[in-house]
Amino acid sequence: MREIRFGIIGVGVPNQVSVGPIGADLYSGIAEWHARYINETPGCRVVAAASRTEAHVKLFAQKFNLGDNWYTDYRKMLERDDIDAVSICTPSGLHAQIGIDAARAGKHVLVEKPIDVTLEKADALIEECDKAGVKLAVVMPLRFSKVVRFIKRSLEDGTLGKPLLANAFCRRYRTEAYYAESDWRGTWALDGGGACMNQGIHVIDTFIYLVGGVKRIHARMGTLGHKALEVEDVAVADVELENGALGMIECTTCAYPDFGDSIHIYAERGTVITDGTPPRLTTWELVDSDFKPNLEELEERKEPFTLHRQVIADFVDAIRNDREPTVSGREGRKAVEVILALYKSAREGVEVELPLRR
Repeated sequence: MREIRFGIIGVGVPNQVSVGPIGADLYSGIAEWHARYINETPGCRVVAAASRTEAHVKLFAQKFNLGDNWYTDYRKMLERDDIDAVSICTPSGLHAQIGIDAARAGKHVLVEKPIDVTLEKADALIEECDKAGVKLAVVMPLRFSKVVRFIKRSLEDGTLGKPLLANAFCRRYRTEAYYAESDWRGTWALDGGGACMNQGIHVIDTFIYLVGGVKRIHARMGTLGHKALEVEDVAVADVELENGALGMIECTTCAYPDFGDSIHIYAERGTVITDGTPPRLTTWELVDSDFKPNLEELEERKEPFTLHRQVIADFVDAIRNDREPTVSGREGRKAVEVILALYKSAREGVEVELPLRR
């Protein structure tokens, strides 16, 4: 089995948070967990990293034993012929351009959510990866959850019947300091939005994965709890799904002390409700059956960002077996389109139909 070698682009901002047994206790954002789980995936290894801030990438390289294999210009790293794939963990509005550069350099592309913040940029990245013949995967870890996969099977095999009403809730809490400590969070240009695009995208992606695409959406949003924020911190939308079901999407970063995510599906033959991240099955009731799932079998490993491990394993398997990743670029684009339709509806005060016209 040939080794697959990764470069990490974007390492975050280190701080003194204990994160376990690897090296010093300098936390480097989501890139920390990408690097850990890549190195733990059989036949894979991180060999280089890039960040625009030299001090940050040097610390990251030290932590993951990369020696002098660090760069402040990711394009220099892409010139290396010993890198097969890149993991992009930069601000969201930079994802597509970096991914395009990587594809043109012949590297497979794993990109953190969202794929980017506009459909134009998302489509450009998808097209470039197709043209270069490289794999493109978007990090949507909840699709790998045991609970989500169980619900998906139960909807597909008819156990739950057709969804009639389905709701997605992202009720998170973020302080003013959370936004102030970064020059890109909470901006339209680089974050692509607020509670919906940054936090809510996970549950929105899971929602449409389970109950189907959105046909129409009518939304309102506001910036109500964070004085200096330019993007939304509260949003609500009613939706009509392609299968005829109705529903609601609700996202906020004002819900103290943070209530996480949840999905409610009321279907012809029963009700299912999830809560938390990774999702836990909190309600399972069937109209004409006493069947109860084994909750222990649906539990995930208790470690930070645990589902990222499966995202990376799936991406690597897609490379080795020349198949589409489970969450391909086209799949990762879907939640972004719904969120952009929500924003359009809220700004214009109208119902918006999908797909959006470019």
